[in-house]
Amino acid sequence: MRNFKKLLGPISIISLAYLMSRIFGFIREILLARWTGVSSATDTLDLAFVIPDFLFYLSAGGYLAITLIPILSKLQKDKLVDLNNYFLSLLSGLTLIFGIFSIIFFMFRYEIGEIFGVIDIELFVQVFTPIIFSQVFFFSGAVMMAYQYFMGEFKYAALAPVIYNLSIIFFGWINSSTPESTIYGFAIGGFIGSFIGHIVIQVYGLKKIGLNVKLIKPKIQDLTHYFKVSVPLIVGQSIAVMDEQLFRIFGSMLSVGAIASFRYARRIAILPVGVMAQAIGVASFPTMSNLFVREKFEELKQLIRQQIAILYFVNLAIVLVLITNNAEIISLVYERGEFNSSDVLRVSSIMSIVAFGILPWSLNQIVTRSFYVQSNYWYPVLVGTSSTVLATLIILNTENKSEISYATIIISSLFLYSLILLATLKIDGEKILNKNLISDLIISSVIYFVTLGIIQFLPIYNFGKFLYIFISTTIIALSFIVSVSVIKMKYVKINKVR
Repeated sequence: MRNFKKLLGPISIISLAYLMSRIFGFIREILLARWTGVSSATDTLDLAFVIPDFLFYLSAGGYLAITLIPILSKLQKDKLVDLNNYFLSLLSGLTLIFGIFSIIFFMFRYEIGEIFGVIDIELFVQVFTPIIFSQVFFFSGAVMMAYQYFMGEFKYAALAPVIYNLSIIFFGWINSSTPESTIYGFAIGGFIGSFIGHIVIQVYGLKKIGLNVKLIKPKIQDLTHYFKVSVPLIVGQSIAVMDEQLFRIFGSMLSVGAIASFRYARRIAILPVGVMAQAIGVASFPTMSNLFVREKFEELKQLIRQQIAILYFVNLAIVLVLITNNAEIISLVYERGEFNSSDVLRVSSIMSIVAFGILPWSLNQIVTRSFYVQSNYWYPVLVGTSSTVLATLIILNTENKSEISYATIIISSLFLYSLILLATLKIDGEKILNKNLISDLIISSVIYFVTLGIIQFLPIYNFGKFLYIFISTTIIALSFIVSVSVIKMKYVKINKVR
């Protein structure tokens, strides 16, 4: 437990920064709903992100800390190269490569819009252009953030999404006269915010940790070394965006507003993942990597099991809050301006399904990283890709082509991915999913169902919106807190997480 306690400081810092980022991101979604509602303009904004997001994740941009930290840990231990020069070589080379790909996609922007069946091609192109070039800033920033994580510096990286969201809100606001101008403002705000947050701030962060930031000629051997490690993530489908990308693509084949409905529901559900699970994953990964490199396997196994058990327990409570209050929460958050009562019913029905995605989203922050610290990249990618292919085939062959059925299939594929990885995860030949961890997960699930039964039994449905949310959330919180205080669990203990 000592390693987990050591991480509480970094986890707290990152959680606070992520909380601020998610709050501003949440405000961004509320304003988007108010200014555009569930409309074709909102769908266009989501479709404009399909290629940029896919390009970013297929380039391993979202996993640079995962790929770079083990590499840097090993190089530091063996003292094989000058880490600073190796990093700067990668930064220059990868930024150049990514910039070229962005230019290529920009050249085919009209064709991409036609493939997606966009209603307003000109609006799509107008929004797509700043978004595709924003990804260059995201990617370069991700490289710089990874190095800061490795050096134990988190605060400058944590500022990036805060600045990004604030910029989007500001430019969306000054362009909020129509839904179309609003999403263009969002795109411009994203471009400016990504440059300031992911380039300017991160360069400053590198200088603060003593790195002399300069452009140097990239070395082929350094790039080759990096790609040998990261190629599984480059060719594989990222679990972090699998659900979102699938619904964007197939949702475009449904009625107008289908993509937007999934987007609004997912943004609420993903909030706790970004605040807590992602913070734990980011903060603990350097420690996990160091424990593995130093062959302290027992400490590593204990740390992984505790993180999995705590995340599952806490996120079950959050899932329960969302599914028992889905309509009330959607109405409270979004129902204003262009977002009306019929939109509330549409989005809340999807929310009741999407909320369960919190569990695999959260657990995979730890489980996938547990594979990556062992330099085992191919297996999670193969499982994730298989889950994606399976979900795609089921969607293509289902007769019930609706938002609900698509959401159910996609979230189910996330659970399949997560369960397979957790069941097969081993450290030093020993399975992480031991009897004690299984017992903790079962007990947590029982607490969930008992609490759900209590809420269903109590006559609180006639209370007003705010009072109902308050009472049900209080019941859930007390139920879980009392349960973990009374029921003995191996890894979930209040005195261990304070």
